[in-house]
Amino acid sequence: MKPKGKLKIPAVRVTSDDCSISIGQVMEDGEITVPGTPYHVHVGEWIEVMPVIAVKEVMQLSRLQQGGGEGGVLGESLGQLCQELSKRLLAWNWTDLMGEKMEQPYNRPDILENLSADELLWLVNATSEQEKPEARKKDSESLENTSLGMGRSQ
Repeated sequence: MKPKGKLKIPAVRVTSDDCSISIGQVMEDGEITVPGTPYHVHVGEWIEVMPVIAVKEVMQLSRLQQGGGEGGVLGESLGQLCQELSKRLLAWNWTDLMGEKMEQPYNRPDILENLSADELLWLVNATSEQEKPEARKKDSESLENTSLGMGRSQ
């Protein structure tokens, strides 16, 4: 489902070529000890994002960065993050790991909840980058090399 109304600010298109899933990654005490093998599963694909982040999404990110607490709290925080992120993730041409076209993510947190942790982390970073002043100055075509500012070890 795509947004029904007319956007008041332009959406930003970000290429997903650098989104990867690591297979065989090993973590010990919150640190990656074996990086695993990265598979770039969205080469040639893109996302369209509303380049404004809501305070509620910032709060969820902050909770997750602080550790999230017990499993139930962590799961709730991730669910709420998917809810907020789905409001800004307007469209994409992503395919799943079988190469099938995925449903549109706008207002569909359930779609985001079915992604791998690596894909969700990439989306969080790619959409958060749009809030930084240097990203606002660039046009959507120059955003091909989106950095993963949060990193996996946080």
